Amino acid sequence: MNDSSAKRLVSSLSRPVKRAHGTRSSVWRKVALAASLTAGLAASLASPVALAAEAPLATGERHALAANDCLPVPSGPVVLTVEGAVSCGNAGSLQAPRARFDLAMLEAMPSRVVATHTPWTQGRVSFSGPLLRELVARVSDDARGLKVRALNDFVAEIPLSDIEDFDVLLATRRDGERMPVRDLGPLFVLYPFDAHPELLNEQVRFRSVWQVTGLTLE
Repeated sequence: MNDSSAKRLVSSLSRPVKRAHGTRSSVWRKVALAASLTAGLAASLASPVALAAEAPLATGERHALAANDCLPVPSGPVVLTVEGAVSCGNAGSLQAPRARFDLAMLEAMPSRVVATHTPWTQGRVSFSGPLLRELVARVSDDARGLKVRALNDFVAEIPLSDIEDFDVLLATRRDGERMPVRDLGPLFVLYPFDAHPELLNEQVRFRSVWQVTGLTLE
């Protein structure tokens, strides 16, 4: 109902009422209809489910799924978006929640340091960042699959058994420094190659995605 419709309705209801038979009941029917329409409109606008499903999430606004404050809203540039089977989100809609992270949020998670040789770096290098399994557990209750997406839209599928059996990092730092895009960054899926030499195979190298920008949980 818009403003002009409401004015016409009020105007019609405020006219003098003749005492002729049936007029009073007609007016009361109009009053009841107006009250019903107004109540229905107010209820639909106040519904948090409707708002969460239809309205975009504004910066700084809590997501409907974040009732337990499981994820804050990023304060810096978003470097990772997790979508799919997300149960703890801070963006998107109630039907399609997403979890968005800036670097500070990722580095606030319990971090691990893995010193290892890799096929792409010289010598033994120290990488640090959250364990990939802890990140997945943070945003999802029932993930059964994981896909990693890179800046150039390259996608690799990582079995959940990999991140459960090995300390696979989503590395945010190399030798204590944040990684630029030109040097594997800002995020790099790192397997502990030195601790598990059996991981040095073509299949795992394919899963070791750098310049990571997104995860899809299935």
